[in-house]
Amino acid sequence: MTLRCLNHQKSHEFICYQCNSLMCSKCITIHIRDHPDHSDKIEHIDEIKDSLSTLKLDDIIDTTTTNNNDSTNSSTNNIHSQIKNKIKSLWESLRSSTSRYQALSTTENDIKQHFEQLHQYLIIEEHKLQRDIINDKHTITNQIDKNVKHLKYLINIIMLFNKLNNNNNSSSDNNSNGNINNEDTSIITDTTTLYSTTTIMESITTSSSLQSFINHNNQTLLNDKINYYFNIDELLKQHSNDSSSILLDIIHKYNNQFNESTTITDNNNLTLSSYKLSIKQPDFNQLNSIIEQSIKLDNIESTESINTTTTTNNNDNKQSYIFTTHQLDGATLINTSNNNSIEELKFDYQFNGTYSSIVSIDEYIYIIGGYHNPNKWIKISAKSKSIEHIGDIEGIKGDYFISVCYDGQDHIYLLNGHNIKNRIDRFNIKTMKFESYHQLPFGYDRQVSSMIFKGSLYSISYDQNKLFEFDLTNRTITDHEIDIIPFSACHDNNGNFFILDRSNKRFIKYNVETKQSINLNAVPLANAYFPFVMYHRESPTSSYIYSFGYSSKCNFKYSIESNQCEPIFRDIINHNRAWCASTSITF
Repeated sequence: MTLRCLNHQKSHEFICYQCNSLMCSKCITIHIRDHPDHSDKIEHIDEIKDSLSTLKLDDIIDTTTTNNNDSTNSSTNNIHSQIKNKIKSLWESLRSSTSRYQALSTTENDIKQHFEQLHQYLIIEEHKLQRDIINDKHTITNQIDKNVKHLKYLINIIMLFNKLNNNNNSSSDNNSNGNINNEDTSIITDTTTLYSTTTIMESITTSSSLQSFINHNNQTLLNDKINYYFNIDELLKQHSNDSSSILLDIIHKYNNQFNESTTITDNNNLTLSSYKLSIKQPDFNQLNSIIEQSIKLDNIESTESINTTTTTNNNDNKQSYIFTTHQLDGATLINTSNNNSIEELKFDYQFNGTYSSIVSIDEYIYIIGGYHNPNKWIKISAKSKSIEHIGDIEGIKGDYFISVCYDGQDHIYLLNGHNIKNRIDRFNIKTMKFESYHQLPFGYDRQVSSMIFKGSLYSISYDQNKLFEFDLTNRTITDHEIDIIPFSACHDNNGNFFILDRSNKRFIKYNVETKQSINLNAVPLANAYFPFVMYHRESPTSSYIYSFGYSSKCNFKYSIESNQCEPIFRDIINHNRAWCASTSITF
């Protein structure tokens, strides 16, 4: 940086904050003439010095939460106090960011505590179920300990009898008479764990006989070199070396110590409950719905910015769209959040025969099969308005008029088709793999609309007064009889189907829980020539059924809240949208 103006050889006196230029007294006139919009961004060095000399940092306080009564003064001061304003703005930004961070931390902790309560509930339920089993296990281990002590005493009696009769090295014939044969001569390191009940039970399980169990524990639990209960020399002295007298004496002592009338020796005599455990995998869709209803985190649009000096907060302002395809390898994207602004899109894909074969997931649109593409599937990004992926249908049979629905997690379910009947398949959106899922019984043709709601898959048959319910947990099927012949249909993902009967000029709402039908006031739509309906939620308080078809004369909008129907989109390009996919999407 030069200290003097190169053009006029004068000292710099001014700075323009707009373009960050230093200027002398002559430059300033030229600069304002060339850039009149910079005039309020220029400051003289004397003004800067005066502002800094009177600057009090104690006066820089957070005013983001106060009213704007001094807005006029602030705009005037902005001319002469650029540095002060910048400091003030930075401080307010720091205060605001800190406050917002603390608020986010509080919300984060509330979420954590909520799920800790759910986790604690599951732990309590687990312990409640395990309690009686743990008590019974404790009773059994006590009984095993008592019976092992019995066994040790009796084996010691046998060992003592053998010693008294000098049969320590008895033959196999003697073994058959009850002598203890310790064949295992390997050295085992004696540890406390070898005497634990768990170790004893493992040894019992792996032993084919009592002799095998004794041999396995002959150096620890049943060591014949340890005199557990008897002092042989003392007994010989007491009974004058009479082995018969000694044997009767120790049996008498055994009976005194282990009273048969009070000691349990048989598992069958244990006062224990019997248990039959039945485990049914929970309906994770329903469980997920319950958890989602118990806690909700809404993204509320904020007027504050993260950095008040540079950016504004967009806060992920989502908008709602209708994506409707047509038979000329294209689609129309209608922004219902922006006065129904329309954009025509072109894709290298034919959409005829895909009416019921479309789902939207976040910004993405999946369409499976089609009349001209029965063995293909396509993924389109509504945000980039481009094809993300075109793949082959492998592992199952492709078709057109496949009815599809999304489970809210990883899978899109596929039902029947024009040629393939009585099947339910799945497509994993993460692995992009197809798989056969279930074989439906005979009698189900192609479907016009399918929905997953509270753990069940519901699907409406084309041109039949039939709707079936498929339990995704136990894979059972229940038929619902409906008093309408469906031509096209859609759903709200919340238990309601909206069904059009073109032959009888009826449009109804059917609820899968109450099994009740309500006639809707949509005469123009019901009288239209081949209309194909779709559900669209524009806001938390407004939802509609739109229809498209062979021409713009099929374009109608039915309000669910007001139960009124009207023509719409009559001025868009008159594409043939019959049997072509349409969906609602928000991003």
